[in-house]
Amino acid sequence: MLNDFVSLLFPKCCAISGQPLAKGEKYISIAYAQSLPRYEVHDTNENLLKKFSGLVHVKHVWAYYKFTKKSGVQKLLHQIKYNDLPEAGELTSTWFGESLATVKPDIDIVVPIPLHPAKKRKRGYNQADYIAKGIARGMQKEWVAEAMTRNTNTETQTKKGRKERFNNAKSIYEVAEPGLVKGRKILLVDDVITTGATIGSCAQMLLDAGCTEVSVAALAAAE
Repeated sequence: MLNDFVSLLFPKCCAISGQPLAKGEKYISIAYAQSLPRYEVHDTNENLLKKFSGLVHVKHVWAYYKFTKKSGVQKLLHQIKYNDLPEAGELTSTWFGESLATVKPDIDIVVPIPLHPAKKRKRGYNQADYIAKGIARGMQKEWVAEAMTRNTNTETQTKKGRKERFNNAKSIYEVAEPGLVKGRKILLVDDVITTGATIGSCAQMLLDAGCTEVSVAALAAAE
């Protein structure tokens, strides 16, 4: 009763909408998060697949939310990445994984795009780890966080062109444990797909390391 009284006086609010959370909710309003614009989950998304055209062959590409600037989706990603709310990414990604499970994708393991250790120590977490963990839970697949590493803590790639990003990523990332990926079908996961170049470069590294095929999933993607 005391907790209910305190919640009445000082209600916890959704990190995206600012609306009071319902009893039992944490971090975000489930109703609000599920009202955000989403992609249909089917065999693959052809428009998103085109982002990797000319870079690398990936089997499927999926995203959950449709990303636009100054939107609820952008705010959700910001909260997950910068405001110490990776659990919100894990929660929404679990719904994503449950949706993906309905199309029965042929996936062996789920692998996140890595974060440089120094940046991970400063932030306290890698948001892609939480997203990959949530997707893996929803799909009932294995999550392997240590398959890839990021060795160079470079400046942002946002001002680089698509091909430059793709080539630059080859010097930033590497497959740390080839034995974990060889002969397996991998779902490579990041928080958002923009140009597809960085994710595509990591996908190529996994293919070069001997995995049989790579698919891509992100919590959000620009159309």
